[in-house]
Formats: sequence, structure tokens, C-alpha cells
Amino acid sequence: MRTTDFRASRPAALVAAVTLVATAGALIGSQSAAAAAGCRVDYAAGSQWPGGFSATVAVTNLGDPVNGWRLSWTFPGDERITQSWNGSHTQSGAQVTAVNAAWNAAIATGATASFGFNPTSGATPAVPAEFTLNGTVCTGSTGPTTTTTTTTTTPGPSRPMIENSFPVTREAAYGDNRFTVFRPSNPQALDRPFPVLAFGNGACAHTNNSEVTRALTFIASKGFVVVDTGSVDGSPNGVPSGSPIPSLLTDAITWAEREQNRSGAPLRQRLDLVKVATAGHSCGGLEALVAAQDRRVSGVVSLDSGFFADGSFGYPRSELGKLHTPALFMDGGPSDIAYSNNQANYDLATVPSVLARHPQAGHTGFITGSQLTDGMTTVVQFLDMVLNANPTARAYILSPSGLASKPPWVTAAKHF
Repeated sequence: MRTTDFRASRPAALVAAVTLVATAGALIGSQSAAAAAGCRVDYAAGSQWPGGFSATVAVTNLGDPVNGWRLSWTFPGDERITQSWNGSHTQSGAQVTAVNAAWNAAIATGATASFGFNPTSGATPAVPAEFTLNGTVCTGSTGPTTTTTTTTTTPGPSRPMIENSFPVTREAAYGDNRFTVFRPSNPQALDRPFPVLAFGNGACAHTNNSEVTRALTFIASKGFVVVDTGSVDGSPNGVPSGSPIPSLLTDAITWAEREQNRSGAPLRQRLDLVKVATAGHSCGGLEALVAAQDRRVSGVVSLDSGFFADGSFGYPRSELGKLHTPALFMDGGPSDIAYSNNQANYDLATVPSVLARHPQAGHTGFITGSQLTDGMTTVVQFLDMVLNANPTARAYILSPSGLASKPPWVTAAKHF
């Protein structure tokens, strides 16, 4: 297994809260000339592959409301953006300016807008030294200053998510009975916003999600907000079952974006929308793999699934070439009907990928069987590695002394 850990020389390069120089300036909007301006930028490089990496940026407005934003910075190395999402960009040499999309132009006081991009690079990703929002340098605070000081904070590794054990609330998604939400009951349970997981059910069950309730409750108890297809009580919701509808999972992400800013929502400003993943079991795994092509997604988990060689369900294996995020391919060994398919999908994937096989799990052991805790632990650790760059989770997934050392698991990895 080839392992490249670029945190060795920069421990917090993957998840760095950037605090930068402050100067007086005016944000776009209706603020008065005397109003204080301020902003905070959180820059995270979530995954790396030979010749490039993926990055997400969250801009928090600490000043008066903004209606239309542009964020500028200078790359410290040879980074060249090839793709961006949730906004557009221009680049001249190392200088970059990102501009809002139509739907995320407004940033209320205390609110956050997020976007992401994939750059090519031949070096270790590094945090830009300074960001400016509409001409105002972001400091992490408000108010004018007469000094020029640049500081980059590099917080130490956070607690692994697998160590959490939060009470979980299972509830109907507000305003959309296509979805059920699994979340920590206390929205303040985690010391940071919750990552979001959009999940597709086995058999592409789009009404009843009772089969996955135990598994998704486990994931939510570790500090994730899971948005699953299906109404909370199994009642009809107008969505047919039996065939993949990947747009359901991207719609689940859009629902989370709305909930992030809905007045009175328990999860208002408690979702980390730069840390979004998709996952699914069996037919739902196909939905997850297609939905993961969405540029808001930073990781994908395929459970007992995979694209078929004959293009069944309308999705050929060439879809794997459209992935842009790390992927986890899990199966239950030779007795799993998806065993060969899962292996073939892992072999064809060009993104950083992990293969995890539990020969005793069969097709449903991770979801309803005695391998549920083992399987969902692997899912949580993978997501913690990819979304949070947690070093403990990374060791669990990739180190020979981690999952690979726990019989009867069989693992492989590439491009990490």
C-alpha cells in the first residue's frame, strides 16, 4: 500500500483555521460607513492524490450582512485550480478570486458561505497566508486596526469521532417528507458543527428506512447529521422505490443547506457544509456513487454495491471516472452478492480509495447483522479521516496496525 501523509511536515495543513491581518474596509451591502467589518476563513484540504488535491473554504461573515461576495488570496506554491463548485473563480498566476454563486450571495452576520475547488499541484498543500473578503482582510474578529499582523493558527488533532456517544433524535425532515434525519439530540453536543451524510437505502427503498435505522443511529451518535431517503413513519411520500434516484441524495444536501439558515431550526448554523459525504447500501450505494459527483461532496461510501459491468440501472462503470473524492468500497465477502462488483469498482476507481472486506458479513451484515458495529465503525473512521483529516482515524483505516490487523477484515488502499 502506498501511503502519503502530507501532515508530517505541516500537522494542520488539512484543516486549518486561518486568522489573518485586519484593516478597515467596507463589505458589499447596506452597512453605514462607520460599521465594523470582519470575517473568518476556514481552509481545509481534505484529500490528496498524485499531482493534486481537493480543498474546501468556509467564509464566516462577522460584520454587517453581505449581499454578493468575492474572496481573494495568493497560493503559496504552484497550485492551479482546474475545477470549482458553489461559486466561480479567476486565477492569474498564484492570485485567485472566488465569487459567489447566485444562490449563496447573501451572508448574514454570523452566517457562513462555503465553496470548494480541485487544484493541480506538485507540492504539499499549504494554507494561503491571507484572505480578503470584498477587500477586507479576514482576521477572525471585527473592528478596524492600525497594525498589520499575520497569524496562522494550527490547532492540534481533535477527538476522534468514533469516541463520541451522543443520544440521537430521529425525526422527519422539516418541510420535506422524502427524508428522515438522524442527528445528535443536543445540537451543541459537538464542539464544532456537524458533518453531513446523505444516505441511500438498500433496494433503493425511498419510503421506508426502518432497515437502516440501527446503522444510521450509530453514525449519528458519533457526531454526524444523517439525511436518509424515506419518510420518518414509512408513509407514502410520492417517490417510487426499486430503482436508483441519485438526485434524492443531492436534494438531501440541498435540504441541509436550507436548514442551516432556517430561523428556529435546531440545526441552524450547526452544520458543516464543507464536510459533506454520500453513502448507501446495495442499490442505495449506486445512488451514493452517482450523487458523489456533486461538487459539494467530499467523500463517498459504497456498501455492498457498485456499478455493474453491463450498465444495469442505467449507470455503467465509466461513472467511476467522474468521482472527485476519496471513496470507501465495503463488501461482506464471497457470500455477498455484490462481492465481485465491489472489487471491480475498487479496481477501476482512480480517486484515493479503500477496499474493506469482512468475509462473514454477507450482503446485509453491516446493516442488520452482527457485523453492524464493526462495519459502521469503519464507515465513521473513514469519514473522520476524509472530512476531518483526523490522524487517529487515518491510522485506523490505512495503517497496517489498524483495520488490516483485525481478523477477519481484508483491506487495501491506493492513491493515499
